[in-house]
Amino acid sequence: MRLISTILMIQFWAGIDLVQSAECNVDAHHPENGGYFIEGINGFGTEVDPNAKRKITDSTWATGIEYKDGSVKYCTGQFCSETCRNDGCAETIAGHTCSMIRFCYEADSGSDVWLMPDEKALQQCDFSSATQICDTGGGSGEDCCNYKVELDHDLKAYLFASKEGCGEGQRAVVAVDDFNNVGDACFGMGQTSSRINKCTCNYEDEDMSTLSEPCHSQFVAGCNLHSPDLGDDTSCCDDATCVGKHQDVTHSIGQALEIERKVLCNDDIPGRCLNEGIYDCCASQCSGCGTDVTPFTEWSMCVSGNATAGTGNCGYGGHGGAYSQFECDFTKCTEDHKWHMAGEPYNNWMKLIDPDNLVVPTVDEVTQTEAPKKTTQTEAPKKTTPPTKPPAPTPTVEEEASSASVNMMHGLTVAISFGMLVSLS
Repeated sequence: MRLISTILMIQFWAGIDLVQSAECNVDAHHPENGGYFIEGINGFGTEVDPNAKRKITDSTWATGIEYKDGSVKYCTGQFCSETCRNDGCAETIAGHTCSMIRFCYEADSGSDVWLMPDEKALQQCDFSSATQICDTGGGSGEDCCNYKVELDHDLKAYLFASKEGCGEGQRAVVAVDDFNNVGDACFGMGQTSSRINKCTCNYEDEDMSTLSEPCHSQFVAGCNLHSPDLGDDTSCCDDATCVGKHQDVTHSIGQALEIERKVLCNDDIPGRCLNEGIYDCCASQCSGCGTDVTPFTEWSMCVSGNATAGTGNCGYGGHGGAYSQFECDFTKCTEDHKWHMAGEPYNNWMKLIDPDNLVVPTVDEVTQTEAPKKTTQTEAPKKTTPPTKPPAPTPTVEEEASSASVNMMHGLTVAISFGMLVSLS
């Protein structure tokens, strides 16, 4: 019971919602309009909301506008999936729970809003089984006509049309996803964003955010949650060195996160330790690379490896930019490093990651590599010790083994200490 209580406390301080609210509200969902984001049926306009730092939605509902009505379109952009590029995908408006799909039209326009039962009815403009949402007078005024998507709505495509304008293309399809699917992920991104360090969670340095809803508002909320309480001294904002609550082990949030991180550490897997711009892949391990070293120390576990090249893919921020994979080169590790290629930790890991290409060094090969070092260490004292005393008794086999064990422990201590110091946004 105590363990469960501890875990709950850690997750609470980390800003994780363990129990989702049964209704849309400003605390757990969109921070405006009672927890509902206004989804314009015509997407977004060109004007930017100076406070929210996002484009203002366009809710215009009229004939003569090409709406996304579920028609199959072939994608030609840079980020197209193979399916949408080759076979085409239905073009829909992306929506989510906890939103109000808004339709704005004048009372004398003849427009109204109907929820269509299926795609066939939409394409044939068959209103015999349709449900009216708003009549011709319901789209005027400040609030227009709204179809409210609650938290428990079915996650599916919702088809809308105007009875008078349907044949002229006044029909649209909104594909509704779960608010939490996107919102929670973006909230988590905000909690560790570098914007915390430079005091720009509200996009003070940008004219507009490129994030859509619900990602934008949840990202901002997560970012502000972990921003430090600076008071009057904001000097750290200028050089992006402000320490977020998640990076501060003296704060309850940072302390809980570091404890949780260490519990999940697996020191049998290599990674990249980043500390003040210095990368280390050879001597570091997860448990020794955290915010208890410095607030900006970061660990990235290796998720794949190449036994032939002696490399591993460990986090991002490689030579290709912030979103390119970082490659750890284990061929640069020396014998006193934990992840030396002839060492047991490296080979045990690579057996799991890339067993087909791993060539494990034989005992003789390892001995030949280490023999000169051991010989030098053994003979050096005999050459430098003056014969002013009677010769010491010849050490027994047990004494030599004990001495070797001490040397090994000393070497391990140096490696671990080095890994804790040479660490990591």
